[in-house]
Amino acid sequence: MAYCLYRLKFSTGLHIGTDKGGRSLDDGKFSIHSDTIFSALCCESVRKGDLDKLYKGFENGSITISDALPYYGDDYFLPKPIVHTGIVNREESQENSKMLKKLEFIPVSAFEIYINRIGKGMEIEPERLQRNFGGLSSYTRVSLRNNTPQPYEVAYWRFSPNAGLYIIVRYKSEDILSLYENTLFSLGLSGIGGKQTSGLGKFEIQRETLPQNLDRLLNDSEAEYQMLLGTALPHDEELDEKLSGGCYMIIRRGGFVRSANYSKTPRKKRTIYMLSPGSCLKSRFSGAIFDLSEKTGTHPVWRCGKTLFVGVRL
Repeated sequence: MAYCLYRLKFSTGLHIGTDKGGRSLDDGKFSIHSDTIFSALCCESVRKGDLDKLYKGFENGSITISDALPYYGDDYFLPKPIVHTGIVNREESQENSKMLKKLEFIPVSAFEIYINRIGKGMEIEPERLQRNFGGLSSYTRVSLRNNTPQPYEVAYWRFSPNAGLYIIVRYKSEDILSLYENTLFSLGLSGIGGKQTSGLGKFEIQRETLPQNLDRLLNDSEAEYQMLLGTALPHDEELDEKLSGGCYMIIRRGGFVRSANYSKTPRKKRTIYMLSPGSCLKSRFSGAIFDLSEKTGTHPVWRCGKTLFVGVRL
């Protein structure tokens, strides 16, 4: 198995709902969970006639992806690890503590230094870890309810010129990687996320080799903790074992089925709860792909619970 990464350079704004659940048109975030990317790739591959090949590649582990995570310039960022050391730095300022709680991503170039400092209870300067990835903007739309105009806001993320997202890919062969790359390229033309009919979510892709420090973290399967780089969930029979001794967060995954053939009316996917990126477990797992379709649906609705890991040494 080998690794590479793809940069996603957005030419338009991006609307991705928050992890809070419920309606979020007037709010949003900029990273994209791996299960969302998988679903979007499946929808795109239906139009290309490659769905079976793509699904089998993910299902048998021939290809696995991370979340779409931020980059800035030449620096790539990882999720902030969810770890509890039991060490409290009582000298850390209240302002620093608040900034660290809000921090979502850590640059790869400073990742091991960050882990070492929190493991020893040393002070961390969060402003050195932050970058200007961009910001939220919004536009107004009007819907008609009972012939009454109802204005509403749509929020979208606009990346700064030096910023965008990247996806790490682990692959078994150039054939499966080529299929993934072609589908990702096509998805960039169609768009990802919400409000694609308004022109949001379009991007260009560029394949890159992994930096050495990131490659080392991805291959460190013997570290004390293994951190998820995307949303994932083990098989039911191994769930208790994999969660034992870990530090993790659970996020709700839902949304609507994006298929005109699934039912006559728009239907929601069955809700499932998954491990969030940044969760740190004692060992890696392969994960599963779950069918969340209902009896009235005409085809499966897959949610991918497979992702990549990096080693975390406290």
